[in-house]
Amino acid sequence: AARAVAFALLAGNVSSLVIVNRTWARARAVADILERPIGDCSLRAGTPASAVTALSWQCVGSGETFGRCHLIVNCTTVGMKDGPQEGRSPLSLDVIPRNVLVYDLVYNPWPTPLLRLAQEAGADILGGLPMLVYQGAASFKLWIGKEAPVGIMFDRAKEILTR
Repeated sequence: AARAVAFALLAGNVSSLVIVNRTWARARAVADILERPIGDCSLRAGTPASAVTALSWQCVGSGETFGRCHLIVNCTTVGMKDGPQEGRSPLSLDVIPRNVLVYDLVYNPWPTPLLRLAQEAGADILGGLPMLVYQGAASFKLWIGKEAPVGIMFDRAKEILTR
């Protein structure tokens, strides 16, 4: 999921992207993949070579880490219901800047612990349910050849997730 999000952001011409992982080596490996040209094209055409940065999780220790960010995307399962880190947040309140958009790909519970903290920090929030539903809708269209009933899918997903 993290690679897909990063590729989409680069394709959307973000000015910079910071990849954070538990280890710097893994973050750097993802950053290296993102910086490679694909065929004759590069997703990063027109952006400086320093547009993708890698950080280890240990570097996320203060509000300055995300101080210039406009978007923070959590691509981990931290906080997911019935997961090994249920009830936890990948970030603490003091590192989430005000007026940033925090997007948690985790869709259950709503809101996630991360999104609760982000709201408390004054950030805007977006949960992972729309991504889940629209991925399902795209698959439905590919398999069935008709537009998916997105409204029904959202309603049913919310019903199932709140049990």
